[in-house]
Amino acid sequence: MDIELKQIDGKIIQIYSEEFKRKVIDEYLSTGVPKMDLLRKYGIKTKSGIQRWMKKFGYTEIYKAAAPTFTFITSPTLIKKLKDEHELHKRIKELERQLAEEKLRSEAYARIIDKAEKELKIPIRKKPNTK
Repeated sequence: MDIELKQIDGKIIQIYSEEFKRKVIDEYLSTGVPKMDLLRKYGIKTKSGIQRWMKKFGYTEIYKAAAPTFTFITSPTLIKKLKDEHELHKRIKELERQLAEEKLRSEAYARIIDKAEKELKIPIRKKPNTK
């Protein structure tokens, strides 16, 4: 008999024979079926049962969970959004460059006006509080 039911402190627990445990472990290692499927198949109630049995009997885990991998989703809407963002960044850079040029031009005009006012001794800029 592979499984024996015992009642301890009002709870019914399952006790599995060593032969049954080894059979389940061998099936897991030889087929690669997920542990949860084997737990359901044999009605094993403890989720870590197979893992504990393997440790107890000296088996090594060969189906370790792989590190999660990430893949890029290339949906048309995502690609369009990324292209739009790229275009916006390019447009921002262009506008920043134009603004810097206009600041330089404005500074140059201000200096030319200052120099002309000084050399020609005529007011070019409109003075405040004039009508």
